[in-house]
Order: sequence, then structure tokens, then C-alpha cells
Amino acid sequence: MLFVYPALAWAFALVSLPVLIHLINMMRHRRVKWAAMDFLMQSHRRMKHWVMLRQLLLLLTRMAAIALIVAMLAGLITTQSLSSVLSDQVTHHLILVDDTFSMQERLGGDTAFQSAVQTTNRIIENLANQDRPQRISVMLYSDILRGDAGTKAPNLEARMRVDMDSTSIAKLQELLANLTPTEQSIALPEVLQRTSEVVDQFEQSEAATVYVVSDFREKDWGSEATLLDPISRIEERATELNWINCARLPQDNLAITDVTIGNGTVVAGIPTIVKVSIRNFGQQSAVDVPVNIEMFGPKDGKTDISQAGNSLERLYDQLPITFDDIPPGDQVTRQTQVIFPTDGSHVLAFRLPEDPLPLDNQRFASTDVQANIPVLIVDGDPKLTSAFYLQSVFNPGPNVSTGVSPTTASTSFLTTAEAKDLEKFETIFIIDPPQFDERVIKTLKQYAEAGGGIVWYCGPGSSEIGLAELAAANLLPTSLEAADELPQNIPDGPSDFAPGDNPIFRVFAGEKNPFLRRLVVNNYFPVVPDFELSKPEAVQVLGSLRNGAPLVLEHPVGQGKVVTFLTSLGPQWNSWATNPSFIVMVLELRNYAGKGKFAAAAKPVGSPISVTAPSSDYRESVQFYTPGSTRLPTDRSESVTMQAIPGTLNSEATLAGIDSVTGRFITGSAGVYEAWMTKVDGSNEVRRYSLAPEIAESDLLGLTETDLRQLYPSVVFNYFAADAWQYDNAANQGTNWQSILLMLVIGALLLEQVLAFYASYHPVAPGATAA
Repeated sequence: MLFVYPALAWAFALVSLPVLIHLINMMRHRRVKWAAMDFLMQSHRRMKHWVMLRQLLLLLTRMAAIALIVAMLAGLITTQSLSSVLSDQVTHHLILVDDTFSMQERLGGDTAFQSAVQTTNRIIENLANQDRPQRISVMLYSDILRGDAGTKAPNLEARMRVDMDSTSIAKLQELLANLTPTEQSIALPEVLQRTSEVVDQFEQSEAATVYVVSDFREKDWGSEATLLDPISRIEERATELNWINCARLPQDNLAITDVTIGNGTVVAGIPTIVKVSIRNFGQQSAVDVPVNIEMFGPKDGKTDISQAGNSLERLYDQLPITFDDIPPGDQVTRQTQVIFPTDGSHVLAFRLPEDPLPLDNQRFASTDVQANIPVLIVDGDPKLTSAFYLQSVFNPGPNVSTGVSPTTASTSFLTTAEAKDLEKFETIFIIDPPQFDERVIKTLKQYAEAGGGIVWYCGPGSSEIGLAELAAANLLPTSLEAADELPQNIPDGPSDFAPGDNPIFRVFAGEKNPFLRRLVVNNYFPVVPDFELSKPEAVQVLGSLRNGAPLVLEHPVGQGKVVTFLTSLGPQWNSWATNPSFIVMVLELRNYAGKGKFAAAAKPVGSPISVTAPSSDYRESVQFYTPGSTRLPTDRSESVTMQAIPGTLNSEATLAGIDSVTGRFITGSAGVYEAWMTKVDGSNEVRRYSLAPEIAESDLLGLTETDLRQLYPSVVFNYFAADAWQYDNAANQGTNWQSILLMLVIGALLLEQVLAFYASYHPVAPGATAA
């Protein structure tokens, strides 16, 4: 038996008070000689046993009344329900513990997950003190990720189900002590559905009691339409449903939600735009929030597998980005510039000041930095007259660097070039294309399909037959008509060129842009009349003339991108090359059209990491390294053998799954991962990947008991705060006797009055007849 207020149990010593008073009264009796005493003694001897019985009953009644009052005030709880006293039915307790990312919220000295583990231990200890037949199963939210798709029972649940003996309980508590929360987001409907399946697997003779130990976030529990069905299924099988909340009042929280490095290939020594987005999940504005940026690069500028696990060194910190004001519920993006000092794989780390949820305060982004960007400029004019304009943009002089390394050639270069000769170029600019033979067209198509970027400038030197052949090979987005002249503009009329909303023509933004007003187009190649009706959905018009005719088109070819200008590059048909906007536009065009190595966006934690490479260039073994305590790749992980990808010349190695020893997710930590590869010539290559937590888990808004009961009015559940479970749980584990004790106290006091009346002497009232 238990007491809600055990300190009051010491008052049971007051039960001895009536006995003490009785003994004191006996000590006060004195013997008095009296002649009529003999008559009274004879009467006393005849009534002695009856009088003693009445006095004893009165004494016991008074003692019982005091004991009942103390038990009622102390909150007597018996550890067995009335039904259990009369039955030997086994009660199976299923404790469902939330171990998602949001449970890492700090609550003073502990986290919400630590509170959940402590509460689970208290439940187990309370159950262990009971003398009825019981079983306990502990199930984690993340168990649904560990189990096979065709298996109902989670793997972890099987090793955390125990009968109530000291050895099993000790083992279960040891498992709990070694648990850590995941860094993943798990769909609550799936968790509850799996829970209902697990409860259904209990033996029919068992009475099920289910405990949900969670933080009850609004983002999870606010969707009653998706949760009501699985909760109802659990309720049908369980005799009791307990919801235990491990969170407290909502705390303000900031999270880094996105990071972008550059808008194309990143080049060493060239300023690169870095954008950072932060969301305020709190209830009040966050002001003057700094984001610190750290840069990590290859140690000693080398890529050597002997450095694996310790291959990154801190280069230097960037100036922090300051967010002046982030309104509650809003996401704000700021940008800065960074310069990578050398080529190779680099990592940027972004960090916010500490708050209740530390994991979303940091984010990592990896990017491959190139020494330069190789591009090929092919001019249909043997004198390379128009190529000069691109050459001057990409290579303006010895003291200015754009990071682009141009190679200029005539069309004869393409007649002998193989696909492997073009692979090294990220973008190919082709000016005034002539009529190509079939082999050149095939080579260019292979280049584009492999991810290369092609830019066509169709000017006066272009072959109309050649353009038709390119359109038939899908290297142009549509068939073209003969060159036409744009009617002369009227004074104060619209600009000749109307740019679309895309990065290439960002320089023309603004209603009265001076660059746009000075751009004149005289001639162009019109598209066929039925272009709008017959054009594929993938073809986009990036810019048009004032008569509505398309001038700049884009369409995909395989993994590559083709941009087509239906006018000349040089000043023969337009004034673009002499317009101040030309330099900016060409640089943006190269980024947009090229097969640039964009910094890969961070994937959610738990996502598989796949490495693809040509089978003929690399050895088959790939060694992975996973994040350590610093979130950098310091821990040696799996060595994975590359498998051939059917229908291609590439092989693939994937890091995923669960560690067979620890049971933890191999890609279950946020941070940077490394894949070390060895080429056939013995040299090494390292590729880095970033995983980040799901931002939805950063929303710490929780639901109160009132909120939950309003959302789920048809569900019968007991609600407890985790820190109050030790007492409230006792009231829920058996029978609460307070109401019964109150009735018994009233009955005992009434009985005491009756017995006191019959056990005492009552003189005859005046005028009454003696019995």
C-alpha cells in the first residue's frame, strides 16, 4: 500500500491516544469504603463481561476513527485494484517513449528525453513493488524505422519486453540508461498505428495498459483527424491509457533552416555569395542575432587517405552575419561573401547562440572549390571575330580574375573532338553554328545529356539548314524560320527586349532600367508559327522581343541545359555586346547554363548517402566516415563495395541502415560525412556530404491537458506531467480509497457516539420511573 502524502503517515501514532487516556483514567480511581458497596459489587459481577465488552468496543471504535482519519488525509492507495484482488490476470504495460529530435529540448539541467527516461524508470519501479502478475514492454518512436516493412513487431520492442523479476528489470533499466534520442523526425500517425499493432499482439488473457511518454507538440498532436483512428484502436484493446508530458511551458527557439553557397561552380580566390536563413519559432521577436561562420579546408591542402578522420582543418573565421530583427514565426534570409583560399573540398559551419534546442543552432554545408572554370568558345567565323566579346568578359586582364578559363576555337575543333574532349568544359558557347556533320551533332548531344551546358548564338553566319538539323536532333528547342528584321521602334516606345524573371537577366531589373532602354535588336530568327501550340512543356521562354516573338529559349537535354539566343552575339544584329549589361549577363549566363558543381543541399538526417562514379576509374571499395562530437567526419564507419548500376558505366556505394552492434542509425547524426575513394592509379578522392535535422522538429509549441481533451473528447485518458508522475501515478496504479475512507470515518464517528451512549451512566431524569 502507498500514501500520496507519506509524511502524514506518522500520524498513525495517534491511534494509541485513546488507550493512553483510558489508562490514565484508571490510575485516577480510588478505593472508598461504603456500606452499599456490597450490593453494587454483586450487581457489577453480574454485568462485568457486558460492561467490559462495551468499553472495549468503544475504545477500538475511537482508535479506528483516528486511523481512518489519518489514512484519509495521507491519501491511502492500495497497489491492487479491486478487480485484481479477485483475479490473477496478467497486466501488460506498454510504455511508448518519444525519442524524436524535439525531445532534446533542454529543461534546466536535463533534457525532455532524460525526463522521459527518468519517468519510465519510476513507472517500472512502481510496478515492481506490486504483487500482481505483470509484464512490461518499452517501445521507442524510432522503432518503426528499425523494423522491416513487413514486420509488425518492432525489433527493439522484442528485446525490451520483460516479465517482472529483478534480473529482467535491471536489464531493462540498463537498456534505458544507454538510450539517446534520435536526431530524426518521425511521423506520429505511423508510430501510433504501429503501437496499436503491438498491443493487438498481446495475449488475449492479458489486460493492456499503455503509457505515452512524449512532449506533445502541437505540430504532432494537433492533427486529430490523422491520429484519432490509431488512438481509438489502442483504446479498444487497452484498459487504461496514460499520457505523460515531459515538456514544460513553450520556450523561444531559433533554427538555421537553409544555407546556400554560390549559384554555380565555386572558384578559389573569387568571392562567393553565401545565404543563410533563420526561422523564429518563438513568441517574440529576436533582435541582433549573430550567425558565426567557420571555414574548414583540406589539411595541408592535400587529399590523402592517411588523413581520413582528421582531414579537415579550421582555416579562418568569417565575419558573422547579424540578423537585426526576426519576427515571431517568420523566416529571414541574409547573405555575405566568402573567399575560399584554395581549391578542393571545403566545409562551412554556421552557428547560432545557444538556446533550448542546440542541434538546430548549427548547420554545415560542403562544397567543391575549383581552381578555375573551363569553358569552350566555338566561333563559326574562322577569324574568331565574335568570340572576342566572350573572351574579353571571361579574361578581362592580368589583374582581374573571373574564375573562368576560356578556350577559343573554330568549328573545325568540333569535327575532330570526342566526347571525352568536351567533358572537361562546364559550358560550351557556339557562335553562328554552320552545318555540322552527324558525328559532331552526336558528340554535342552526348555532352549535353551527361550534364553539359550549351549556349547557341544564332547570328548572320548561321546555316539555316544546320539550324534545322540541330532542331531535329533536339539540340535546338524548335524549328526556326528565315531571319527577319524587327520593325523600328517608335519614340518612347517599349524596349526592344523584354527579359523574363530568371537569374540571367537580373541586371535588367527595375521599371526604368537604363541598360534595357539602350539595348537595340535589329534582326533575329523567328520561331515557327505554331510554336506556342506545339512547344514541349520543358521549353521555356527566357526573354522576348517587343513584338512578342521569343528571343532567348531554354530546354533540357538529358541532364544538361541548352540556352538559345535567336540573334547574334556580336553587334551585327543587336547592340548587346556594347551594352554595359553584357558583362554581368554573360557571367550569369555561364552560371545558369553550365554543368557547374553546385554545393549540394543538406539532406535530412537519416537519409542514405550514395556515391556514384565511373566503374573504370575507381576501385570498388569506398570507406565512409561519420560525424563525431564536433559534427565533423572523425568516426570510421562502413567500408562499402560499389555495385554496378544496370544500363550505365557507373557504380554506386550507399551508406545507410542500422549498426548491428549499437542499434543506432548509421546516418542518424547531423553533420558532415566523408566518402574516401581510391582511383585506379592509386590516388585518393574524398567527397563530403551534409545532413541536417528536420526543421519541423524545431517548433516547440506544445499542447496542454485542456488542449488535448478538446482535441480528443471521445478518448478516455489520464494526463500527467512527468515531474508529478511519482505521486499521481500511485493514485492510478490501484484503488484510491479516499472517498471510501471518508464514508468509513463518518460511520465510525456515528458508531462511537452510539457506543459511548450505551457505555456511560445516565441518571434518571426527574419525574421519570426507574427501570
